[in-house]
Parts: sequence; C-alpha cells; structure tokens
Amino acid sequence: KQWYQRRVAITAGGVVAGHIVVMLKSSRGSTVGALSVLSVVSLAIGLILSKGTLTGGWVPINKNLWSVSFVAITSASAYFVLAIMYLMIDFFHIWCGAPFNSAGKNPLFLYVGSYIVYSYFPFNWATSQSHGALMLQSVVGTACWLLVGFYLDCKKKYYKI
Repeated sequence: KQWYQRRVAITAGGVVAGHIVVMLKSSRGSTVGALSVLSVVSLAIGLILSKGTLTGGWVPINKNLWSVSFVAITSASAYFVLAIMYLMIDFFHIWCGAPFNSAGKNPLFLYVGSYIVYSYFPFNWATSQSHGALMLQSVVGTACWLLVGFYLDCKKKYYKI
C-alpha cells in the first residue's frame, strides 16, 4: 500500500512541474529557475536519504520497492530533463520537439497498439535478461512506435475517443 503513496507523490510532483510551466510561461527564466530548484531539492533529498549510495543509507535507492529515495531521484531527473527541453524548445527554439509531437497526436492508438503487439518482432524478441539487451529492445520498440506515430501524422490519421 505504501508504494501507491509514493506513486501519488511522483504524480503530484509532475503536477507541480506542469503548474510551474503553465503559470510562469511569460517569464521563461523563472520557469527554468523554478524547475532547476525543484530538481536540486529533489535530488538532495534522494541523496541524503540514500547517503549517496545505491544500497546503503537510511533509505536505499530501490525501484522494485519504489523507495522514497528512488522517487526523489527519479523526480529530480524528470525536472532536469523538462528544464532542458523547455530551454531547447521554447527558449532557444533549436528543436521543435520532433518526433515526439507526432506520437503525441495519436497517444491512444500507440498505447493500445503497443499492448496488442508487444510480443511480436520488432517490438520484442528473445534476448538475454541483461540490462543492455533489454535496453536495446526497449529503444528499438520505442523507435518503431515513433515511426508509426510519424507515419500516421503524415497521413493525417488521428484516432480519438
């Protein structure tokens, strides 16, 4: 039951980050600054709880248990990535968000499609259970779904409820 509370906490952190982006959109520097402060505070909490180690500390970083330190460090990385993306897309205009904007136009189709064909190649194949092999499989599957989203966007096919 406690892991639900931690997932609610990380979701609430996402809501806070979204609120920062929406409420401070007229002041770009403030948006990046607030996201950076949120990232540093969250990272500090995670590092203090884990004493800077993976397995030691008061609360070890453990994804399987969704430990508080795991949630804090994961949130910190998400805030940091959001701040970088905000700078690149909205501040400096050096990236338009592609190919993710194409996938964002058909999220339900991509989600249901990934659930239906998960066990088929090229989205899944027999591999060793090493982190590197599983990461490669995940990256290839994600790239394939991004291509599907891009294709549907080019054909102006959008599926909605």
